[in-house]
Amino acid sequence: MEACITDIRSWCRSNMLVLNEKKTEFIYFSSHFSNSAWNPTIKVGNSTIHPVSQARNLGMTMDSSMRMTGHVQCLCKAALHAIRMIGNIRQYLDQKTTTMLVHAFVTSRLDACNSLLFGLPDNLINKIQRVQNIAARLILRVPRHEHITPLLYQLHWLPIRQRITFKILLLTYKVINYMAPDFISELAPLHVPTRALRSASEQRLEITFRSSTKFYGDRSFAFAAPHLWNGLPNSIRSASSVASFKSRLKTYLFRQHFLSV
Repeated sequence: MEACITDIRSWCRSNMLVLNEKKTEFIYFSSHFSNSAWNPTIKVGNSTIHPVSQARNLGMTMDSSMRMTGHVQCLCKAALHAIRMIGNIRQYLDQKTTTMLVHAFVTSRLDACNSLLFGLPDNLINKIQRVQNIAARLILRVPRHEHITPLLYQLHWLPIRQRITFKILLLTYKVINYMAPDFISELAPLHVPTRALRSASEQRLEITFRSSTKFYGDRSFAFAAPHLWNGLPNSIRSASSVASFKSRLKTYLFRQHFLSV
């Protein structure tokens, strides 16, 4: 890692850029069940960088055990602040305009990088779900005691868990149709039967990753993508375009959720 950082510093210097050592953060990921006292450090220039408990990258607050507690807290705080700001002017807005503002400042936050939230426990997902519920009540101007399910149905919104599943399956569709980077495509290879079968045209994925831990292994893309994808009807997997796939998938997840409640 130190050799890589040295190469990056050299590239920065050659392009008249400076790598700020004081702002460099280093995080060491390990299981929260681990009792290891190992405390690695790295050298960046003349500075010794010690690992931090959580770091922010591409809008995600990642902690050392990937429990995502810090990210959920930051996400809910930012989204609720946006809801309060919209609520202050709600009386001057019609429903269409309010919906546009909620999508721009709230829903976009809830959906950003949400595939990393797959498999999180209910106590964390429910916190994000409460934010979506508040946004729905703001748009439709209904009191807090109103049941939320009819409101989400009226707005045609997928709940949080279904939105996470939607994102993973959309990425999987892009992998199968050669629209994703190679490093992601390698995690979800197509199943190739050893002999001619009718199922050969169904574009199923090979399950190559066997998870041994529910909290970590089951949350990985290599494990989640094949299990979710192979469970879809063939009519959705065989969609001819991204737009068609998104439309069919949302309808499928929407009916699956609201017909079961």
